[in-house]
Amino acid sequence: MASGKLFSGAYPVLEKALDLRSMKHNLIVSNIANKDTPGYKAFDLMVEDELNKFMDKGQPVKLQKTDEGHLSGNAAHRETGRSVRDKGSKFSLRTDGNSVDIDQEMAKLSKNNLLYNAMSQIISRKFQGLKDVIKGG
Repeated sequence: MASGKLFSGAYPVLEKALDLRSMKHNLIVSNIANKDTPGYKAFDLMVEDELNKFMDKGQPVKLQKTDEGHLSGNAAHRETGRSVRDKGSKFSLRTDGNSVDIDQEMAKLSKNNLLYNAMSQIISRKFQGLKDVIKGG
């Protein structure tokens, strides 16, 4: 069996997801570091749509709705893989033009960390399964 088929399927998607989550972490940290910089506009990295684009490029992993009780793909908030200026709220109490909301950024950081950790555990378990197969366990 070719090694290309061994690491096809979920592995490339998980790898891409971990890369994007790492980039999003750096962007959020940059926003937090610039919370007091006059005129700084917060950025956000949109991850989910970038993963969808990646999966549409011939990757075999697709989510399927197998039960009417499942949420459709449109029900979830979608993010894209490009860095965009975060529009934030229309009303800001800041007069220096800075759009960083520290509470929002900390919430994004926490959510991103949870998702990164979950994906790293998934890929770790996949590799553990391969290790078990190799050892004959």
